[in-house]
Amino acid sequence: MASAQFGELPLKQESIVNECVYSQDGRTVAVGLDNCKICVYSTSDWETLWTLEGHSNRLTGIVYSPDSNRIASSSYDHTVRIWNILTGVCLHVLNGFDDKVYNVAYSPQGYQLASACGDKRVKLWDVESGECRHIWIGHTEYVSEVAYSPKGDQIVSYSGDKTLRLWSIETKECLHVLRGHDQFIRSVAYSPQGDQLASASSDDTVRLWNASTGECHYILTGHTKDVFSVKYSPNGKHLASASEDYTVRLWDTGTGVCLHVLQGHVSYVRKVVYLSQGDMVVSASNDSTIRLWDTATGVCIQTLTGHSGRVLTVDLSPQGDKIVSGGDDGTVRLWDVRAGTSIQPISSGHSGSVWTVKCSPRGDLVATCSADRTVRVWDIQTGVCRQILRGHTNEVRRFEFSPQGDQIASCGHDGTVRLWNVETGACTHTLIGHGNSVWNVVYSPQGNQFASAGNDGTVKLWDVASGECRRTLSGHTGYVYDIMYSPSGNQIVSRGVDKTVRIWDVETGQCNYILHGHDHFNRFVYSPQDNHVATTIDDSTVRVWDVGNGECRHIFIGHKGGVWSVTYSPNGRQIASGGKDGLVKVWDTRAMKCLWT
Repeated sequence: MASAQFGELPLKQESIVNECVYSQDGRTVAVGLDNCKICVYSTSDWETLWTLEGHSNRLTGIVYSPDSNRIASSSYDHTVRIWNILTGVCLHVLNGFDDKVYNVAYSPQGYQLASACGDKRVKLWDVESGECRHIWIGHTEYVSEVAYSPKGDQIVSYSGDKTLRLWSIETKECLHVLRGHDQFIRSVAYSPQGDQLASASSDDTVRLWNASTGECHYILTGHTKDVFSVKYSPNGKHLASASEDYTVRLWDTGTGVCLHVLQGHVSYVRKVVYLSQGDMVVSASNDSTIRLWDTATGVCIQTLTGHSGRVLTVDLSPQGDKIVSGGDDGTVRLWDVRAGTSIQPISSGHSGSVWTVKCSPRGDLVATCSADRTVRVWDIQTGVCRQILRGHTNEVRRFEFSPQGDQIASCGHDGTVRLWNVETGACTHTLIGHGNSVWNVVYSPQGNQFASAGNDGTVKLWDVASGECRRTLSGHTGYVYDIMYSPSGNQIVSRGVDKTVRIWDVETGQCNYILHGHDHFNRFVYSPQDNHVATTIDDSTVRVWDVGNGECRHIFIGHKGGVWSVTYSPNGRQIASGGKDGLVKVWDTRAMKCLWT
């Protein structure tokens, strides 16, 4: 797809495009079609990863899980389906609905799903088992939509009975019934802080509600026809509403005052979204255009044309620099947000899923590896493919540039590790030893050695020059999927499916310590001083370990839900952690306290 340009991607669909949704990691886009199919694209090359088939009637909703590995879809066929995006397999078909399912939503933690159904009920589902955990009854007409609060402790639902209901996840009680709209409710949104709700209605109004008390703070009037969509700005201070009256209105959520009326579309405005910085709003209309507006002045900055029919759906990349749109013309189009002009993306050229993308140490090259069994090396300035590294006989899952950037080590499901010369593309060594899938490979800081982690439960240390295996580190009781050298290169830390982290001495191959304490480790990282390791897991904690004696030095408690990322500051005095609760916390490693959230 080397000729694909923003706004002109040749993603012609076989049916009307009803929905386009970016995954939260930005790596894939799911497209819901009027023929009941879901097409999943890789955003690295816009090749089709999967066509998900199973629904037998119109799709009504598509939502990604927070980790971007799954999709939940709802349909008029009385089912919700949960799909694995890595394999394209349907994991669960959720039955038990007596009518059409209009909407589905993931909890912020990703463990639950909520569904809205024409049978007047809201259902709560366990994602792993596919079992229904609770049924909320109270609405007297069909339930159109459900949404979780940012903290995941509350659900809002709205219905054909012209009410909104707030439900407690913990007690399962109906907290409040919000009444006031006298026509159908079209859209609902929580503020980023979770303290306010906005609802849009066919009664031409938007209402702002207190999410704790259920009181209506403001009734926003000005639209002259149905209001289809509402979205909060990233800081929650402003709200955008899109209407059948061809306009978008920007509101102050603290005062209820209309700040700007955005005029320019010549047909219904179906959807509106804010850019991540909050300085621009994107609107999609039945007039076949997408418009970008300056939120400070209300001026239209760009009009993106190219669709030949109604624009039914639009979504932003997680970085906020791209827009993906779909519509009646059966095409999916990608746009540059800031420039509004066509640019040439790097096309991966792979014929399968792209599993890893990395820049070279000098930043002049990008490499990709794929399910098509190849590694490709690209010039980052021109987008030209420099090398295609062929030799693996199964999927290539991971690779690593050497510290000097002149070599690549790759591993995959064929049980081998291969070393490649980046300049010539030649395979210098094929290393066999694990006997099964190899999950990870990493170079030592000095670049003279590298380690591999395998399905056989071992970590192997290899000499880069000769390709010989110097040591085999045995001890894990299941496959090893993550490894890391210490900054000095004297130690290796490994993480396995056996729920342990092990610290190894590189010189002797001895396991110095086994770190227990978490049910299952998510991430680990060495301190810059080489004396500590920080680990995270689903138990909401960050733990700091002394690599000299293997003891847990401190447990940082504060996140609500799993902690998925952790890193040290360059001086090692602070740790930053990110969790499923949507929070980033910074911890003082000396005072052992949270500095800020």
